[in-house]
Amino acid sequence: MATYETILTVPQSVAKTFAFVSDFRNAVLWDPRTYAAEKTTDGPIGVGTRFMLTGGMLTEDLVQRLHIPESVAGMPLPYDVTEFDTPHEFVLEGESRIVRYRDHLEFFPDGDGTRLRYAAELELKGPFAFMDPLLRLMFKRIGDDATRDLPAAVVRGG
Repeated sequence: MATYETILTVPQSVAKTFAFVSDFRNAVLWDPRTYAAEKTTDGPIGVGTRFMLTGGMLTEDLVQRLHIPESVAGMPLPYDVTEFDTPHEFVLEGESRIVRYRDHLEFFPDGDGTRLRYAAELELKGPFAFMDPLLRLMFKRIGDDATRDLPAAVVRGG
């Protein structure tokens, strides 16, 4: 299993940061490997909410430069909210045919802003599991890419 953890400083209140980040449709605004995202359940976001993301190992920018159709480069990634404690913490978990994943986010006041702890786990399944050591080596870069623009996206969208 590959793991990733980072602490981000977001110059927005905990309430605004939590509201923006917990709506995982916004992942397209900060994660370059997320090509599309939609909320597939009705009602407010909370435990049981499902998001469907389309993403892949390549950044969307690289997919476009190489003229690779997103339907080829990306795969559907369902995420279910399994824990939701406004505005402190939420957890999303999901599974595709080749990978199992979990994102755990915690939000702490930091002056007028937010300190965001983002931890993620990714595990390859079945015949792909033999590539887990390689994934562990790559996951830091994937995580850094995925979270680098998150604070700025919150400021723009929050």
